[in-house]
Amino acid sequence: MRILLDVMGGDLPPDELIKGGVAAGHALDIDILFSGASDVISSALSRMHERIGSRFSILPSSQTITMTEPPVQAVRKKKDSSLVNGLVALKGGDADAFVSPGNTGAVVAGAVFIIGRIAGIPRPGIAATIPTVEGREIIVIDVGANVDCAPDHLLYFALMGATYARDVLGIDHPQIGLLNIGTEQAKGNKLAHRVYDLLSDAPLPFAGNVEGHHLLTERPVDVVVCDGFIGNVFLKTLEGGISAVSSILSKGVHGNLRGQVGGLILRPVFAELRRKLAYNRSGGAPLLGVDGSIVIAHGRSDALAIESAISAAYRAAKARLNEKIARGISGWSENGI
Repeated sequence: MRILLDVMGGDLPPDELIKGGVAAGHALDIDILFSGASDVISSALSRMHERIGSRFSILPSSQTITMTEPPVQAVRKKKDSSLVNGLVALKGGDADAFVSPGNTGAVVAGAVFIIGRIAGIPRPGIAATIPTVEGREIIVIDVGANVDCAPDHLLYFALMGATYARDVLGIDHPQIGLLNIGTEQAKGNKLAHRVYDLLSDAPLPFAGNVEGHHLLTERPVDVVVCDGFIGNVFLKTLEGGISAVSSILSKGVHGNLRGQVGGLILRPVFAELRRKLAYNRSGGAPLLGVDGSIVIAHGRSDALAIESAISAAYRAAKARLNEKIARGISGWSENGI
């Protein structure tokens, strides 16, 4: 298997991303195709004592799409960017999956324009895998691909999220919940009411509404459905909250002698908490609904997060996730849904 990694669009230097790609290539015994500036990639691989050959190769590009550029215009104008070249290579069959920590909007726009959607899917969705206190992850979809959604978009997010949970994460009978301001059926806005009705009538294991504060601790469902605006706010708030808690604990431990002694005793507990809630454990979020395996990594991904994102892309490609989503859509059509 060959995974294509865009190394030019992230917040950290390409060397850090290439380091993660090299680690993933060896750990998973797969080939890595690095998309970006040839001289930068060649120099990095040389410093890591890796040779360009069958396992590690380069897809050269002369342009980079930055985080601040308007996504659609950037994809259309920068035809020789590492992001666009990578998606074109994926479309042409030169790689089995594509991973990028770059401009999320540009990855989504480029994927729709270049790769295209799976037949029957109205909108793709980004499925973020969220760590929980109990250890088992929870999927939230959509977390940013679509800020304005129609009710049927969320219905298809539910199907794609459940398929990912079952075939990639190994959850046999994934339960689906709708992110809302209360668990009662009558809660929420007009969109939430309509989506609740659609999910209730669909042949999916719908468990009802769920509230955000329950997800990390009680983990009431396996897949949480929401529109991309709400999902992105939820995800960023969660990341900020985890960072804030870590910072408060760190300051408390180093504040005085009593805190230092207590911190020493509780160090294993704090380490386990950081391990469970660290964003780089999951690394990336698959873009579901496009006709190719694409994983969007966090913009500030380090080597460990990139290695994890490549692992997620590898599992999705190995499971033939897109084929299973397409079969699921076909099955819905046959049943008149």
